[in-house]
Amino acid sequence: MYILKNALKSITRNKLRNILIGIIVLIISISACVSLSIREAAQAAKEDTLSGLQVTGTISFNRQKAMEEMKKSSSSSSSSKSSSSSTKTDRSKFDFDVLQGSSLSLSDYKKYAKALKSGDSYYYSGAVSLNATGKILPYGTSEDDDSSLSSSSSKSSSNSNSGNMQPPGDNNNNNSNTQNNQDGMGHQPFQVNQGDFSITGYSSYKAMLSMFGDDGSYKITKGKMFDETSDALECIISNELATYNSLKVGDTIKLANPNYEKETYKLKIVGIYKNSDSSSEENNRFQMNDPANNIYMNYNAFTKIIKASAKANHKMTDSDGNKTSAKLTENLAFTYTFKSVDNYNSFAKKVYTLGLSDDYTVNSNDLQQYENSLLPLQTLSQTAIWFFIIVLAVGGVILITLNIFNLRERKYEVGVLTAIGMKKAKVALQFVTEIFIVTFIALIIGTSVGAAVSVPATNTLLANQIQSSQSTGNNVKENFGFKSDDNNGTPPDNNGGPMGKMFGQSKAQNYVDSVNSATNLFVVMELVLVGLFLTIIASLAALISIMRYEPLKILSNRS
Repeated sequence: MYILKNALKSITRNKLRNILIGIIVLIISISACVSLSIREAAQAAKEDTLSGLQVTGTISFNRQKAMEEMKKSSSSSSSSKSSSSSTKTDRSKFDFDVLQGSSLSLSDYKKYAKALKSGDSYYYSGAVSLNATGKILPYGTSEDDDSSLSSSSSKSSSNSNSGNMQPPGDNNNNNSNTQNNQDGMGHQPFQVNQGDFSITGYSSYKAMLSMFGDDGSYKITKGKMFDETSDALECIISNELATYNSLKVGDTIKLANPNYEKETYKLKIVGIYKNSDSSSEENNRFQMNDPANNIYMNYNAFTKIIKASAKANHKMTDSDGNKTSAKLTENLAFTYTFKSVDNYNSFAKKVYTLGLSDDYTVNSNDLQQYENSLLPLQTLSQTAIWFFIIVLAVGGVILITLNIFNLRERKYEVGVLTAIGMKKAKVALQFVTEIFIVTFIALIIGTSVGAAVSVPATNTLLANQIQSSQSTGNNVKENFGFKSDDNNGTPPDNNGGPMGKMFGQSKAQNYVDSVNSATNLFVVMELVLVGLFLTIIASLAALISIMRYEPLKILSNRS
């Protein structure tokens, strides 16, 4: 108690010096509070975003790995040749049938689903391309020009929703597009017959949530959704396609196999949907792959079409008289959903123990987008931590310097106290108590101020960080000769928008752009530790000096 009273009296006697120390500690505490709050806000935002994140994963063929292995095999087989020729790639070693991609079947995907944990699930869809027949025309084509049909049918073979790759063959119908792909040596390893419509069958309504979710981009405007459990040949079509062909709910449309036009299928329209994205400038400029020509149905009904085509097993003949199968080939897309990121990581490891080849990889676009959304906040958090360390180090040095001068001024006081019998440990404790009181008064004030400004400061700094990231992206676009576009994050394109894909995204990245709270109990506890650290650092010089002082020598040397 005596030490505490002496410490309080000493603080009041040396007001100016202690106010200066308090101001320094106040600045350090405010800076520390804001820095630690930013870091805690980043962690909280990460956990909140992750808790509400629906993680999906897919198994995809690693074509790059396969090509590297083929190239390695090519190099090994040519090792007997000269070193100059062995550096060249033997293109004949590339197996294009293998490089086409995944050969996993529905049963394979379901087998790997055994790696899922409780709360996880999966869904899937199949896609195939069918031709217009009869009076129905795909949106964007005209009856007056047969070539327009071919234009509409010329869908890119890279489109996963409509690609239908077939062996070499001959199609005598002008309404179907046949696309030859060469391997660079004049060979034709395969032929792609693309129809006018992309037909997609979904295993469940859950599989369609990415479209018919809560964002309102897709919406049934007339009729109803097809029954997810039925195998009836029922479908839903876009309102553009319905308007263009004067179709209504209850009508039946007739579509044909693009490889064999006599093979037809009748689909009953049970609903008409509206796609708000289909009216975009990009889609209006490009008729191929137009979403207005997408037709959706139940996977059970979709499978009936695939099985019927396989059973019919019609043949098509190429120019050399060779016959190949004209059956429809399904493009299967299988998606796994995970309750948590831990479940996804567990699946990504366990699936290989179930027999998945190393030629396949497990990926999640959701996690990639999630990490990108947090990038500005995480960058700000790292910057704040470095700022906190620098402020703490500089502040500690200043406090040590001030206390060294303070101790030199009070050297005679130390000599008197020790001369009258007070132990050096108690004298040192009094000095520590003084610094402790001043430090924690300033720390309390600094924490209050820091807590009040941490949220607006974090949001302001975060906005600047996001703007900086977007400016960097705009600079890249300008280097390519495009104007900056802050609205959608992609460079304007006179050809309809595909150049935006060069930059990795067709839409702006949705960054975490604000935080609601920053300072919490954990931050306060950290600030208490900061206060203790500053007290120890500031008292260090006093503790060392007092223990080394000799009281009689101090009194005898007083001038």
